[in-house]
Amino acid sequence: MRRKSLDIVSSALNEEECLPEFVSRLELVMNLHPNYDWRLIICDNGSSDGTWDLIRRLALEDSRILGIKMARTFQLDAAFTCGLDLAVADAVVIMASDLQDPPEVIHEFLNKYEEGFDQVVAKVIRRDNVPFVRRVLSNYFYTFSNRMTNGLIPKGVSDFRLLNRAAYSAARSLREKNRFLRGLIAWTGFNTAVVEIERPQRFAGDSKFVSLKITKVVQWALGSILSHTAAPLIWISVLGVFGSALSFLTILVCSVLWFWQGVPFAGFGTIIGSITLGFSLVLLSLGVIAQYVALIYEEVKGRPIYLISQRTDELFDEK
Repeated sequence: MRRKSLDIVSSALNEEECLPEFVSRLELVMNLHPNYDWRLIICDNGSSDGTWDLIRRLALEDSRILGIKMARTFQLDAAFTCGLDLAVADAVVIMASDLQDPPEVIHEFLNKYEEGFDQVVAKVIRRDNVPFVRRVLSNYFYTFSNRMTNGLIPKGVSDFRLLNRAAYSAARSLREKNRFLRGLIAWTGFNTAVVEIERPQRFAGDSKFVSLKITKVVQWALGSILSHTAAPLIWISVLGVFGSALSFLTILVCSVLWFWQGVPFAGFGTIIGSITLGFSLVLLSLGVIAQYVALIYEEVKGRPIYLISQRTDELFDEK
């Protein structure tokens, strides 16, 4: 029986306290699957603590670990893309290194993979460690994005997943600069199985997502939704047609009333209110269009999705 290979792709941003436990638990999981040759590709996404030194030491002790040091802190999806670009195995697991993606779930992933699924995704059904406001915003995001993209982004599905070679090769061929990886992978449409999980508390340290400012989260959410649908532009066109028709009918009715009955009252407040509403709709429309222009601007600049500063395999080869 041919041995299979598995690449595990992860990102680390100031995860010095979590990494030893993360690697230890991964080893325990993979020891239960002796027919798999596995490798851990871990990207240090601009850490300011001792994360990179720890990754170098772990890679020196275990040849199955490949450490990648990013030139600076990029989006999490960009770091995952870096790992996918380096993957060569039969299948890939994408997961966080803070242990909120439990390594033990990989057992279920591999079982589903053996059944013939192209990808297996983790659906988070409970996340008590996330503040109430963030949970509400997350629910709104998934509900809104799911409707806007015709069900492309299911509620609760995380980046934690397994992809076979065909699925991850297709995903990494999509080179949009505004990365929303779970949306890009969903767009490829491969046969998918879902595994439900409860997200545990962090093993150590603070959550990078929870520490983000609300404005940053909203900006990321808008970019993720707009990069996968043109529905808001269609809504603007429909709103423009509806507004024009309503204005024409209003002018027609008012003209008839003025001709037969004269002007009944000054109507200053109505006029001001109508003008204010009109300008508000115009500004809203321009704002939506501006978001799309910004996304186009990022794409046409042609900059790389990520930059690599160092690799542990190259450092050790030099020695």
